[in-house]
Amino acid sequence: MGAISASPDVIAVRTAVANPQATYGEGSGTENSSTLGYEVEAGQDNYIYVRVRNRGGSAVTNVNATVYWSPASTLVTPDLWTLVGSTTLPNVPNGDILTVSNAIVWPSAAIPATGHYCFVALVGHPSDPAPSPADFVNWDNFQRFIRVNNNVTWRNFNVVNNVPPPNASPPGYVPIPFMAAGAPDKARPMQLEVIGKLPKGAKVILEMPRALADQAREPLVPVKGAKLRRLAHVQINPAGRTRFNPVVFPAKGRIPMRLLVQIPKEHLRMFFEIAVRQMYEGQEVGRITWRIGPRGDQEPK
Repeated sequence: MGAISASPDVIAVRTAVANPQATYGEGSGTENSSTLGYEVEAGQDNYIYVRVRNRGGSAVTNVNATVYWSPASTLVTPDLWTLVGSTTLPNVPNGDILTVSNAIVWPSAAIPATGHYCFVALVGHPSDPAPSPADFVNWDNFQRFIRVNNNVTWRNFNVVNNVPPPNASPPGYVPIPFMAAGAPDKARPMQLEVIGKLPKGAKVILEMPRALADQAREPLVPVKGAKLRRLAHVQINPAGRTRFNPVVFPAKGRIPMRLLVQIPKEHLRMFFEIAVRQMYEGQEVGRITWRIGPRGDQEPK
């Protein structure tokens, strides 16, 4: 029943690690760090590491891990997945010890652009096989796998600079683009919910297709400097939950949206989080989380 799509165990980095087990494994101090390896660099090879735990009664050998990438979306259905690659963990000891794979190389030619992505990792062994992407096409299976399958994990967690770019539109806001998707089989009514954990004085606006906002019956807000025709701006609670009314998402729909975030100057040296999740019949089926903070790749220690 908890949050999904924020696994700390799929790690994308721009430089290969000499000793992955020492760097990311048990005792490394990174066991629960959700900000490890969140950004991909275009124009060069990138490296992805997968971490697993063996909760069984005996050690296993030759565990296969396969990683896929998807555009940042609140609902990461298998028709959005593109294969990155696979690796084999030669030995995974029992005892619930965090064990790290060798790198899966994501070749520069296969990386579409610099940016943030969702990763899906499938881990399997002959005695505990991983599902295949085809198993997720059925909507009931998809919901079951994302909740109860220990062979699947999702990483849809990004870090964003809190300073608006010089050419920001509308001015003064940090634009955070993402996509909301429909189910793979047929049109279904779903809800979006924005969960803000931002400081006093912050402002958040969701930019979405006007037709969707009208269907959800959401009040629109004017934004200085914004010129909209087919898009709408909806006010979001920066420090709480904003849940939209259910709307019908078309099958395999790809709905581009943007969060527009403004952090007060007195809080620019701090980190805050905001998330958008997608709901179906009261259950979360996908989520993107952003950590908004100062320039640079690392949080202050």
